[in-house]
Amino acid sequence: MRNDILKNFALRAKKKLLGKEKEKVTAKFKTITVQDDEFKEKVEYLLSKDEEIFNPIHFLMDDKILKNMDEASRERYLFSTIDKYNRFKNEILEEKSC
Repeated sequence: MRNDILKNFALRAKKKLLGKEKEKVTAKFKTITVQDDEFKEKVEYLLSKDEEIFNPIHFLMDDKILKNMDEASRERYLFSTIDKYNRFKNEILEEKSC
């Protein structure tokens, strides 16, 4: 299911970039918040693993929340999670290098 969602996002993004998607965008704003401390702990856990994690975003996203969202909300949730992951990952790596 997760791969289908990501493929769908990628196809829609490609169509938007090429100007082939003319669909009107109507968004309902739902704020999905994850406590930053808990999120950072999960990122630290992922980075502490000796083995390579192939899909860290899957680990960080909540399937229960994702199932109850519409397409636009899922997309925002995905990109928000990616942004937070990258921000905390860079912050943690900088702390370790000092």
